[in-house]
Amino acid sequence: MNSGLARLIADYQTSVSDAVTLLKKSGIPLPTSNTEWTGVDIPSRGVLDGGVPYFKHGYGCAVHLPDGAVDFDFGPNGEIDGFDSWRLLSYAGTKLSEYGFDDDAALKASFKLEVETGSLVYSGYILYYVATIKTGPNIRANALQPR
Repeated sequence: MNSGLARLIADYQTSVSDAVTLLKKSGIPLPTSNTEWTGVDIPSRGVLDGGVPYFKHGYGCAVHLPDGAVDFDFGPNGEIDGFDSWRLLSYAGTKLSEYGFDDDAALKASFKLEVETGSLVYSGYILYYVATIKTGPNIRANALQPR
């Protein structure tokens, strides 16, 4: 896999894990599925522990961590390791060149190539997973423990 894309995915997934840990620490119940998340009865906008704003939407959430915002969707079984090129682009923001990409088109081309070679696997609905991780145990939101 392209090393810059692999690093971007890993950084994104780390931020998602941090965001989910903060949701849990703030008393927000974590789902066992993406559809369960839609029924979690919390305000669509709010503030988590430490003054961190969040925005609940559809199957996911945007959390404005101190190091930058991360937007993610829960997977069909509560997974938090899924992503797509839009989320990666949004997460990288002005730091895209630090991952070795000149522009959005370069990242999208790299992403497409990794899908074509099988390094990234499509879930069937929006999200992609790293092939080696998807074949093993998935990272589930409800398995995370507060730090």
